[in-house]
Amino acid sequence: MTMVLAVLAAVAFGGADFLGGVASRRAPAVTIVVTSHLAGLAVVAAAAPLFGQVAASTDFLWGAAAGSAGATGLVVFYRALATTRFTVAAPAAALLGALVPVGFGVMVGERPEAVAWAGVCLALPALILVGKVRGSREAAHAVVARRAVMMGALAGSLFGLFGILISRTGADSGVWPLVGARMASVPLISVLALSVGRPLLAEGKALWVAIAAGATDMVANMMLLSALHRPGLVSLVILVSSMYPAVTVLLARLVLEERIGRGQMAGLLLAGAGIGLISLS
Repeated sequence: MTMVLAVLAAVAFGGADFLGGVASRRAPAVTIVVTSHLAGLAVVAAAAPLFGQVAASTDFLWGAAAGSAGATGLVVFYRALATTRFTVAAPAAALLGALVPVGFGVMVGERPEAVAWAGVCLALPALILVGKVRGSREAAHAVVARRAVMMGALAGSLFGLFGILISRTGADSGVWPLVGARMASVPLISVLALSVGRPLLAEGKALWVAIAAGATDMVANMMLLSALHRPGLVSLVILVSSMYPAVTVLLARLVLEERIGRGQMAGLLLAGAGIGLISLS
């Protein structure tokens, strides 16, 4: 059941990221994050009483720290999706979001099996390939692709940190740590939005897309936290949940008709194989 929840979280994360990226093409990324996080806060605040007693203060603090890291990563990620390419930024974010927990797991004594390490070895070259653009006709897009890799990698590192911090919460805390996460992230990103002269709430179609993104993202976080509170290696649960680019890229291909080059396809396949091996361990 642990890995089933992690896979479902990956599917939901992929859908939420696609929606957030689309909304960020209609409004500033930081505005979309504020709007989506307010929607997520409403969802988790309504659901939290159904998942047990109120968590300890330390669980709220871990959640607040995780929320700050995750929200910052999301601003970078939505900006990458809005200004670069879904099919490059999403895999880059996923790979770093997967590798960071592995490093943390080793530091705290987790020992993934050999198959997981094989997956990590496949994931590293995949990070290079997903940003590779070949051919003179597409040379103008090379800078965009490299920026997508850099921004996606930064966002993914912060997503990995979110997973590590939220996993420190107690198993009996339900989803209350996510309440703490959103209570920290909403003011933080609101101040950031105001400091750069951006509105706090999206308008028009972007508003509804951002709300859908925020609600879907919170459902994904609730499933991820539930998986983390069950028996299993923290690093591997987070790694499985990092398979979300498959959904994001598929939606980008079907809805936005983004093209995927041969080098990028090889990178995506290598990334999928790497994360797949990790999830089997």
